[in-house]
Amino acid sequence: MMFSTMRGAVLGVGLLVLAACGGGGEGGGGAAKGRRGPDSAATAAKGREDSVARWRARFGNRVPPPDSVRALYVNGWAAGGRTRMRELIRIADETEINAFVIDIKESDTYLTHDSTAIALAREIGADTMPRSKWLPELVDTLIAHGIYPIARIVVFKDRMLAEKKPELAIRHTDGSVWLDQKGKPWVNPYDRRVWDYNIAIAKEALDMGFSEVQWDYVRFPDVTEARRRTMAFPGAGGVSRDDNIAAFIRYSKEQLAEYQVPVTADVFGLVTHLAGDVGIGQNWEKVITTADAVLPMVYPSHYFGGVYGFSAPNAHPYEMVRISMQDAVERTRAVQQRGQKTGEIIPWLQAFTADYLHDGVTYGASHVRQQIAATYDSGLKSWVLWNPGSNYQVYLPALRPADGSPSPLERGGWKPLRWEVPRGRMSVVVRRMDAAARAAADSTRPAAGDSTRAAGR
Repeated sequence: MMFSTMRGAVLGVGLLVLAACGGGGEGGGGAAKGRRGPDSAATAAKGREDSVARWRARFGNRVPPPDSVRALYVNGWAAGGRTRMRELIRIADETEINAFVIDIKESDTYLTHDSTAIALAREIGADTMPRSKWLPELVDTLIAHGIYPIARIVVFKDRMLAEKKPELAIRHTDGSVWLDQKGKPWVNPYDRRVWDYNIAIAKEALDMGFSEVQWDYVRFPDVTEARRRTMAFPGAGGVSRDDNIAAFIRYSKEQLAEYQVPVTADVFGLVTHLAGDVGIGQNWEKVITTADAVLPMVYPSHYFGGVYGFSAPNAHPYEMVRISMQDAVERTRAVQQRGQKTGEIIPWLQAFTADYLHDGVTYGASHVRQQIAATYDSGLKSWVLWNPGSNYQVYLPALRPADGSPSPLERGGWKPLRWEVPRGRMSVVVRRMDAAARAAADSTRPAAGDSTRAAGR
């Protein structure tokens, strides 16, 4: 890979536990063995057994992070349906899919499960419309099948919490509760009480056996500059939007450290393309250095005409994913060259037809496989498919079998698009880096005649 990843390291009991659970660390164990005598080896083996026993006593048989995440999004209603889950589990058993991203709290505030012990959730009624009556049982089933379960939690778009606890809401500059374009309030991203509420929800999910926490809507509302000027954030204290979002991710990792699981964050696709925080507090260079993985939502249908030089981005699934991920990779590499650690890049890919565009483009298996190919061609190895209804039947021919052999689509003769990313179409951030590199190279190039004079000496 072209960037470092903390994904395998965050199961912090260390290489001993990772090796015991089927993760990395085999090479490290082998190197250590060569330096130790028989007694040391026996002691190390006993230490591994004790470490695994402590892990399992605390967490059970939690599924460790796979080297390459290939996931499906599962909404709360699907997670609550036994028939639907049997079908989704069958897909994972028979194909390359090895993970599910499952809703725990959606943007309507309601919790997916019906067994919360969080006092604030009960007080505001977040437990009154559970999608699932058997979520802990489902997690046990996923663990039995070796499917990596990821808990998706919507953070700051929390209508009910803002309505029931207006002191936690974004305020209007006139002192009232601020409302978005749909007339709904959001909670204040600066309020630590909001942070702690969501972290409590994450802890409940992890206690069920989930292996990862994924923060979604970890951002400020996406509004025009005029509407943004009507917003007030009690407790902001002069902290910028992007610094605050990074601080929340960092704080959540600290609070969840005992669970030793990855803490990841979803971001807009445009975050890999634009400089700054895109007006919502999501700055690529800041989130990639705080989250264990960052998941840009690079659905081609979500880009406006003209981005990256395509008048109809939705009709170019390979190119849009390829160039947006190339931006992400190069911006991340630049951060690493400054000595900072970074998380993994995992794109959300489009497995739905954007009917609202009325562009005549119907997404099928070939569109999905093109996006997967673009992800790999960018040097990345993980991806997640988004279908809002969690309906994937039409896209199954794009998925490779569990043994990694070609997919039905590929066996039928399908070939991925081959397209080299034009440097002139990259984001302004990358083009500036290219210009700086050229300027640096020019400054060290000998002036005309210098080489001749040097040779004469």
